[in-house]
Formats: sequence, C-alpha cells, structure tokens
Amino acid sequence: MEDKQIMALLFERAEQALAELEKHYGARLFRLTLNILTNTQDAEETVNDTYLAVWDAIPPKEPDPLSGYVYKTGRNLALKRLRHDSAAKRNSRYDQSLQELEGSIPGEDFWASVSARELGRAIDAFLDTISRENRSIFLRRYWFGDSVWEIARDLSLSEGTVSTRLNRIRSKLKTYLIEEGLYYE
Repeated sequence: MEDKQIMALLFERAEQALAELEKHYGARLFRLTLNILTNTQDAEETVNDTYLAVWDAIPPKEPDPLSGYVYKTGRNLALKRLRHDSAAKRNSRYDQSLQELEGSIPGEDFWASVSARELGRAIDAFLDTISRENRSIFLRRYWFGDSVWEIARDLSLSEGTVSTRLNRIRSKLKTYLIEEGLYYE
C-alpha cells in the first residue's frame, strides 16, 4: 500500500490505517526508538504513542512524505521520553552518536543567536552536497541512531570505512557551517 492510500485511510478514520502504518514503518520506527531509548518496552510504547500521534494529527495535516512525518514524530517522542527518564544520563547509542557530532555543530552558547531551524536548513543544504551513500550513512548514524556496525553490515562496508567516512563528513559539515557563518570556534 502506498503512502497516499494510507493517508486516505487516516482521513477516513479507518482503523486499518494503523495496521498499515505498523506494516510499512513499524520495524524501522521500532529500531529508531530503541536506538534512542535502549529499552524494548519503552521503545514499543513510544512506537504505539507515535501511531496515536499520527492518528490524531491526520487530518488536518497532510504530510508529504508520510514516512518522514512518522519517523520524525517517533524520534521526537523518544527524545522527549529520554529527556524525562534520564535527564543526566548518557547511556544510549543515540547519545553516543550525538556526542560524535559535538565538534561539528555549534555549542549551546551559539544557540542564542542562531535558530535551530536555520541550522537545520544549513545541514539539509550540506547533505545535498555529498554523495547519496554518504548522506545515507550520515542520516542513519545521526538521525536514526544506527550503530557503525549496522551501517557497515547493511552497506557491505567495513566498520573502519564507515567510521572514516563519518569523520570526513563531520569535518566537511564543520567547514560548511563555518563558511555559512553558522559556526565559530
């Protein structure tokens, strides 16, 4: 079933829409939330909360693509739960991947003058400048929180190759943000 058909079911308020959401996005959404939360039960609850949030938002929203909306909603709910459950702890793979990015994006003192939306647009523009495979590696590591091992396995690369590429991408991102005036040392 295509996204448009799932959207139509959501607009009709047909319960089959929830089954289709789970069928199409469930496995990836669960992995995303598990990467952030590291607890199977919390991840499952967050996935269910995501389906409810999508159900409640559509209609009137009409996200395109639906997949991005579902994953973003799930990620945001998982991050909210992580902040609530373990505010001072650094224990998930997702936290580890974000720590890797710390040297490539501006620190907290910079946020007073630059909005997160502006930085997000700059990162989106940067991602358009790199290869499709490198973009996929970056997004899997820093958006979905996949481990280097998982990325390497799925792309038939060595872990060293993936780590090296991530390091180079972070370096290029930092240079790009400096050139855009969105980063200073």
